[in-house]
Amino acid sequence: MKRSLSALTNIITALAIAAAVGTVLMAHAKLEKTEPANGATLTAPPPHVQLWFNEKLDAAVSKIDVTGPSGKIETGPAHSMEPKTLMVMFKADIPDGKYTVNWQTAGDDGHAQKGEFGFTVKRAH
Repeated sequence: MKRSLSALTNIITALAIAAAVGTVLMAHAKLEKTEPANGATLTAPPPHVQLWFNEKLDAAVSKIDVTGPSGKIETGPAHSMEPKTLMVMFKADIPDGKYTVNWQTAGDDGHAQKGEFGFTVKRAH
């Protein structure tokens, strides 16, 4: 009887842990798509950077910073045109070079998520 009770307790504990881990892993906002795409080489400067996520975002903690060959690029404030997107507009055309986009947001669970991706601008001459 003790062995059966111990085995049942172990199974229940394992299932509870698996459920908790699955819930935590599914709760964070996941980046699904970017514009420009990660690793893209563009022949013209983009007017903006836009990110799509798998869930509604918390605008209060959301931000996007873009860094290029000469340092930080001036953008307008991060805003959301749809509940699952985040966007910044460039205040001027950006020059040729490699760019890194750093982003931060939070989804339904309130946990801050951060990430980065890059793209290159190389005009056809």
